[in-house]
Amino acid sequence: MNILNTWWLWTIVYLISAVVFAYNFKIANKNMKDPGALTILLEVITGIFSLLMIPLFDIKFKINTSILLTLLIVVCIYAITDRLNTEARYGLETSTFSMVKRLSTVFMIIFGFLFLKEPIIPNKILGAAIIIIGNVILTYNKGKFEVNKYLLMAIISQFLFAIAMVINVDLSDHFNLAFYTWITVTIPALLITIVGRHKPKDIIKEFNRYNKPRFLIAAFSWALMLNSSIRAYQLGSITIVAALLSLTPILNSLVELIFNKDTNKIIQKIIVSILLILGVILVNL
Repeated sequence: MNILNTWWLWTIVYLISAVVFAYNFKIANKNMKDPGALTILLEVITGIFSLLMIPLFDIKFKINTSILLTLLIVVCIYAITDRLNTEARYGLETSTFSMVKRLSTVFMIIFGFLFLKEPIIPNKILGAAIIIIGNVILTYNKGKFEVNKYLLMAIISQFLFAIAMVINVDLSDHFNLAFYTWITVTIPALLITIVGRHKPKDIIKEFNRYNKPRFLIAAFSWALMLNSSIRAYQLGSITIVAALLSLTPILNSLVELIFNKDTNKIIQKIIVSILLILGVILVNL
């Protein structure tokens, strides 16, 4: 048995890399001044690391007009989501952000019902409702519900990401997986550079503000995270993989508790994490 073709290996790789990424990214960019430049740097360096992973996956490349058009639409959406996620990660606790990410599942269910004419299944509705409830509980603080701009950015990014996922039906199957990941981070970096009119000297200046070893670890772990999540879904049961990948909020909460001694809303975060896992399981049954 080739261990590289086992879903459980890539699931473990995802969980480890997701936690390593979140922890190091938060430390690396404490002195951030330009979120756009930070996004460009992260995407470009992540893309380079992803290219190094090409030998881990099958070599294939299929392109036609339909695939190219779909890919262009998807990378444009990714450019926006990555830009929003960069600032949202900066302003939110890592565990909070990873919990909000589960909302993309809810949006995908809604889009499936509305646009793909998928049947309305009770367990999917219940699962989506539980995920929403979990995220609402997450905003409760000191007797009231609080929503700041970073939380809104995270929610909008998950909405757009769900749109990309609905459009992006098995798109990665046409390419070497690591090369596909390179495309989906490098082209958005180019688009953000052009639209934001970022000059190379300003990007370099921004990079000099960061903890470089931590930043490189974050970029490498994000490349692993992106590749491993897709590969785990390709090889394993969607229900099992989705449920296990939803462990990231709990793991991030534990990391915050152990390394940062952050006990802020720890019980609340654990409860929400459990609700999110339950919601994801129901959605994928």
